[in-house]
Amino acid sequence: MQKFESIIKGMIQPLLEPETYSNLLTQLVIVGIYVLAAFIVTRILNKVIEQFFKVNSKAGRTSRAKRSHTLITLVQNAVGYLVWFITLTTILSKFGISVESILAGAGVVGLAIGFGAQTLVKDIITGFFIIFENQFDVGDYVSIKNSGAPIAEGTVKAIGLRSTRILSITGELSTIPNGTMSEVTNYSVTNGVAIINIPVSIDENLEKVEKRMNQFLKGIPKKYDLFLEAPEVLGVDAVNAYEVSIRIAGETLPGENFTGARILRRELKDFFQVEGIKAPAPTLVQMYQQNSEQ
Repeated sequence: MQKFESIIKGMIQPLLEPETYSNLLTQLVIVGIYVLAAFIVTRILNKVIEQFFKVNSKAGRTSRAKRSHTLITLVQNAVGYLVWFITLTTILSKFGISVESILAGAGVVGLAIGFGAQTLVKDIITGFFIIFENQFDVGDYVSIKNSGAPIAEGTVKAIGLRSTRILSITGELSTIPNGTMSEVTNYSVTNGVAIINIPVSIDENLEKVEKRMNQFLKGIPKKYDLFLEAPEVLGVDAVNAYEVSIRIAGETLPGENFTGARILRRELKDFFQVEGIKAPAPTLVQMYQQNSEQ
């Protein structure tokens, strides 16, 4: 009983001494200073990183600007984790807690978790190579497949070490684990080609039509910046009983081939109306059967 009372007394006695609260207040102030310093350092480093990548992308190249936008968040997160890790270990050491033993224990636990989280590890490793091999950037239009099966297609909205977010043309936002990406088609790396087939009447003089179309298409790049060169008529693509299909192709900026194709269809439709070029019209063939009376 006396031993129990001495234990209780030993626990209560420090709470009755003013020095206990003075030391605790000092420790809390130190912790607050470390946290405030970490917050300020993180904000400053984030600004520096952002300005660095903005200056790096001022050359005007779209690919460089997209690459900079992709890396800003990644580098800021990595720096933030590092700053707060250093702050936490410093605070623990101030309280007399052995950081080395915690790290050793964390290593053992991490190893055990690693065996049970192989999918997560695969996602992170794949995400690392996606970013540093520059397979695609934020803003690129990509098609993602897994063993030949389509997963998602659309514009890249965010790239992380574990997952990637793809916004489809119809508005769905898909979050895809990086480890599931076995095939990636990036439509925004090289210049695109807008290709369309436009039908005209079988009765038109094709040589004259193609010549007038080529003259008209020379003005398209001046009207639309996404066309790098004047589209040109490639020739007749198909013929049937009432129409001739003429193929037109024009080089565009990366990822703008679909937009370019829509523009060409609209512009050529208006051009045909102004020039009086006839659109194809199916001919109605009526079959008459004469019944002879026996």
